Amino acid sequence: MMVIASYVVIVALAAACVYLPYLLLTNISSAHFQVLALFLGGIAAAGAMLWSLVPRSEKFEAPGLLIERSEHPALFAEIDDIAGALNEPVPGEVYLIGQVNAFVADRGGWLGFGSRRILAVGLPLLSLLTVAEIRGILAHEFAHYYSGDTRMGPWVYRAQSAMIRSFQNIGSLREVGRIAILQMLYQLVTLILRWNFLFFLRVIQFVSRRKEFRADELACLVAGKEPMISGMKKIHEGGMAWAAYWNTEVAPVLQQGFIPPLGEGLARFLAAPQIAEQVARGMEKEMAEAKTSPYDTHPPMRDRIAAMQTKGGGSQEQSQASALSLLNDPGAAELQWIESMNPKQKKGSLRRVKWDEVGPLVTIPAWKSAVKEDSSLLEGIAAEGIPEKLTDLYAMGARMRDPKGMLLAPDQRKQRAGWLLSGALALALIEKGWQLKALPGDFYLRRGTETLNPFGLFGELAEGKIAPDAWREKCREWGIEGVLLTEGVREQQAEK
Repeated sequence: MMVIASYVVIVALAAACVYLPYLLLTNISSAHFQVLALFLGGIAAAGAMLWSLVPRSEKFEAPGLLIERSEHPALFAEIDDIAGALNEPVPGEVYLIGQVNAFVADRGGWLGFGSRRILAVGLPLLSLLTVAEIRGILAHEFAHYYSGDTRMGPWVYRAQSAMIRSFQNIGSLREVGRIAILQMLYQLVTLILRWNFLFFLRVIQFVSRRKEFRADELACLVAGKEPMISGMKKIHEGGMAWAAYWNTEVAPVLQQGFIPPLGEGLARFLAAPQIAEQVARGMEKEMAEAKTSPYDTHPPMRDRIAAMQTKGGGSQEQSQASALSLLNDPGAAELQWIESMNPKQKKGSLRRVKWDEVGPLVTIPAWKSAVKEDSSLLEGIAAEGIPEKLTDLYAMGARMRDPKGMLLAPDQRKQRAGWLLSGALALALIEKGWQLKALPGDFYLRRGTETLNPFGLFGELAEGKIAPDAWREKCREWGIEGVLLTEGVREQQAEK
């Protein structure tokens, strides 16, 4: 009803833009420029809005790696079982995506007719959930098929797109027509379109939230409420950590030509004490303070869990094995996913590496390469002299070559200069017997019972938390007083 109403409002508004100025034009004794301009402007506005309603062809873009039944029979067996429980056809295409999420949709065809079903399962999701929990999440997604939600999806999407195009087209007319009466007309049309769009969103998202409760209920009946509740909590926890994990742990390793176990790394990252504490605080806050916005597509996790706790659950055996075991070869699947997401990445160019090997094989060589490339910027700087260079970070960063294909802002160059000094400091400590531990969420140098993070130390220096005199004393204790930051690279070059 809301989809139909949204089109009716736009058509009626287009008609009013032409008809009302026409009445003025035909009911005044003599032609007036302002009225004539209003009539012509109304025709232009009506044409712009009606053109916005014309359906556009949508090109389907694969959301991730398309996987085949023959490659991962265990995963497809679970999908078949859940589809049978709800008497729904199995999706024609199943994708692995790089999100802590899963979704279903109808794609292709025209306005939903002749479309095909797709299912997307998050690769990181499989590493966090048990088989019982992933069954619950998949059952939730199949419940959207069962309730017909995906059949309405294309209609809702096209209605939203039409309204957005109406905004854009009227906005273009406002840029062209500078006559005051036309500006008033276009401003009024924009205001009405905005009210219509916001009302549409409020109703559609209200319905969407009710659908989520219904899908949760069906999932509890199929897979059990306990796996659903625990799985949902893990999804929220993983969602909080995924971006930080990817940017700080995975991306730097990929840039050096290596690929670590992505799923295992995310589990380690979430288990690291510092990360676990932050995630726990975030979950506690969400459970205590979460509120529903009229424009939210999903209800708060707290409300969903409360509703599920009142439902019945499936009685079938619930496997506690990792959902990652449903993939035939998780490492190969992760590599294929990375290559599918980066078409320019040459196949076979990434070398697999264990997380325990990242430090010696990836991190330390990357530091040495950076120090070697910009050794001229570090010339004559000893470890205890780092505080004196803090005021020169902008100048130092400006002299560093930007990464290929990127143009860095001044603050980004300053950050790179700080990273260079921190890496050089870390190499100086390693030369004095310190050992690097570089695991997801757990990064430090260790010697005996003493541990430190060179990047954290640099941050404390930059913030003035460590005075220059105290820093010199620390350098003396660590045995790096008088050690030049380029010393390790020079020794390496001399050996060559």
